[in-house]
Amino acid sequence: MITRQQKEATLAELKEKFQKAGSVAFGQYAGLSVLQLSKLRNEMRAAGVEFKVAKKTLFKLAAKEQGFDLPDDILEGTVGAAFSYEDSVAGPRLIKKYGKDFEKLKLMGGIMEGKVMTIAQMKEIAGLPSKQELLAKFIGLLRSPLQSFYGTLQSPLGSFARAVQQYAEKKPA
Repeated sequence: MITRQQKEATLAELKEKFQKAGSVAFGQYAGLSVLQLSKLRNEMRAAGVEFKVAKKTLFKLAAKEQGFDLPDDILEGTVGAAFSYEDSVAGPRLIKKYGKDFEKLKLMGGIMEGKVMTIAQMKEIAGLPSKQELLAKFIGLLRSPLQSFYGTLQSPLGSFARAVQQYAEKKPA
């Protein structure tokens, strides 16, 4: 049995996490083994995401104090919250990714940019590429024209060099 003091401490911790997080994604995790949950938490930690398990009423109270009214369908079943601090999309993306590996893990909705998101909205957000992937694509787009230009400049010089070489080979001594 959890004491009132423990509940108050957990509530204070959740309030702080709701305030600091860029996004909060809720996921059902009932049926996951300790090993699977540990693997999920380790991967989340590496991505700057913290997975927290608490009572639904504490999640609701902490969210309400931050101005969010969580619908019951988001907190259905045994639910944990992924608090994303660095990359707002990391938490939902990892829950969705591991949901494919572990059938019992389901993305349930969440909070992002000051709005409560439905399950469908969070699944759509989870499909977005990460900030690093977007930067890599952008750099690739910037490099492509430069590489084409370099290739264009090199092509006539290479053709000229090959023509001179062939002429030298054909010319009688």
